[in-house]
Amino acid sequence: GANKCATSSLYWYLLMNPAVLPCAEKEPNYFGQHSPAYIARHIADYFALFPTVDDRGALTFDWHASDEPGTSAVTTVVVERQPGRQYITGEATASTFYDVSPTLLREHLPAVKLIALVRDPVERAYSHHRMYRRFCDGGWDPGFPVGAFADDIRAELAKHERGERTEYLGPGLYAELLPRWTSVYGESQLKVLVTEELRDPRLGRRIMRELEDYLDLPRHDYGDVLTRRFNRATAAEIPRAERALLGGFYRPHNDRLRELLGRDLEWS
Repeated sequence: GANKCATSSLYWYLLMNPAVLPCAEKEPNYFGQHSPAYIARHIADYFALFPTVDDRGALTFDWHASDEPGTSAVTTVVVERQPGRQYITGEATASTFYDVSPTLLREHLPAVKLIALVRDPVERAYSHHRMYRRFCDGGWDPGFPVGAFADDIRAELAKHERGERTEYLGPGLYAELLPRWTSVYGESQLKVLVTEELRDPRLGRRIMRELEDYLDLPRHDYGDVLTRRFNRATAAEIPRAERALLGGFYRPHNDRLRELLGRDLEWS
């Protein structure tokens, strides 16, 4: 995560490395949809989603992300497995970053290597709302009303002031979320990437080299795959008033994130 920060694209890029094997589901959301007690009793169900060293043969899984804007086609992907090769595996539930307790995750995955993607939170919030709007238009109920962006974002700002949970604002408060994770896992188990840099093919190649080092992966030529974008909707411009409103809200949070990461971020 966070949601709408290119987790689908990065997951696909990583799967292009022949030493990476997929989870049976890109986003199982196991830790987000179950109680801690249920997870403790049924953690084997989660681990069963991943290949093991005893598995043989190719892996087949359904890829629920398309690089055709606005579509949601499902593609069956086959990943060959070579005898004697060392592999890693993982999943990409975007909501984990915001919705899951790091302490809960560490109980079951103490040695996991985490990757967090952060995107301009104004753009991210707008994209997140548009996604839920598409879901609702398609007949899916997210469990809360989804109206016009201008109305919903102002309602969320009021909820934030009251200390209540927000769907669109909260995932972009990176300077509050990242310390929660590093305090539990340490900085050596969390790699933070910037979505806008990943989208630049030149910078994307550098980022993939950094990830190969971080994940102990062999070097791989990703070719043109780094130019592809998955789960990407048609372009739309954020209304000027809401862009200014969100820009003012996120400005102090982004300033703290710059200090936390020790780097500049060319965000609105």
